Amino acid sequence: MIRKNLIIIIIVSLFSVLLAQNLSEKKKQLEELNQQISKEEKLIQQKEAQKVKKEEVLQTTKYRKRQADKEVKKLQKSEKNAKQNLDTTIFELNETKSYLENLVALCEHESNKLVLAHIRSQMYPNEQLDSRFIASIIRKTGDHIKETEGKKCNLEQDKINKNRQYENLIWTRINTKKKVSQYSSQINNLQTNIAQIEREKAKAQNRKKQLEKEAAQLDELITRLQSDFLTEDYSYKFPTEKLIWPVKGEIIRGYGEQKSDEYKVTIMNNGIDIKVDEGTKVVAVEGGVVAFSEWYNGAGKLVIIDHRNGYYSLYSHNSTLLVSKGDEVEKSQQISLTGKTGSVEIPSLHFELRRRGTPVNPMDYLE
Repeated sequence: MIRKNLIIIIIVSLFSVLLAQNLSEKKKQLEELNQQISKEEKLIQQKEAQKVKKEEVLQTTKYRKRQADKEVKKLQKSEKNAKQNLDTTIFELNETKSYLENLVALCEHESNKLVLAHIRSQMYPNEQLDSRFIASIIRKTGDHIKETEGKKCNLEQDKINKNRQYENLIWTRINTKKKVSQYSSQINNLQTNIAQIEREKAKAQNRKKQLEKEAAQLDELITRLQSDFLTEDYSYKFPTEKLIWPVKGEIIRGYGEQKSDEYKVTIMNNGIDIKVDEGTKVVAVEGGVVAFSEWYNGAGKLVIIDHRNGYYSLYSHNSTLLVSKGDEVEKSQQISLTGKTGSVEIPSLHFELRRRGTPVNPMDYLE
């Protein structure tokens, strides 16, 4: 009979050891899954931030392209008007040159007539010639030539100016069309990049969803193993109706699903996050024994207190740990100083309360 009881005790002991080992392995697997989920969440946030930035650049580029398209149309119209004005000036200049040539020819002709008249008067003194009339014609023609030459000079300068204006419009239009082409290329590249980012984000979301499913299944298994492993009859009650706060500060993330409007993702928070100055005193919400006090992955410097009633309290991201594993702590006893260790960017305290390993909303327990 004694031998039989001894065998039973050995079997039970071995089963307990194996169960504890299995529980430890599953917890490690769950932590790895949670790390992967956190990694995917960060990737999703990064992709969403990239997408938002690319979309802002895309909208700006589209606006610039629309403005450039309008500018090209405006330049084409101005270019057409400038060409018409230039052609009109060239036509007037050619007409003026032709008219000036005729005036010069007329002046030369009248001058020749005046010379012949003078020679004739020398040869025939008694013959009456109208040399004064010819001289008057030559003088008036000369004045007209000077006036026409002035007009020609003005038209030539006007032609140079209008031709320069026309060429500037052509080059401006060509350069603006190049910008339109560049904007079109940039828009295509941005749209391709955004589509690629969307695909990568969707893949990350699918991976996160699958990991969360696996984590939930593993968490359920751990809870079941803990239920089998924990044989002590816990009361699940605290000495007082409400627990004291571990620190006083602003709650920046509440318990449960946290939706980010900026990154369009949902993150599950197993506790609450309290914003405080670095080095703020952290106290135990109730008496118990320190079950864990050291660095732990993304939680940074972590303290876990077993309250011996089926509840555990967790205090993460500390800068300094003031208790060690196995220490007995009393309610309101200082256990650490706040910081920003682990996966946080600002000084804060992440506080969790777990009932038989399962997270519960701390706000239902805190005073």
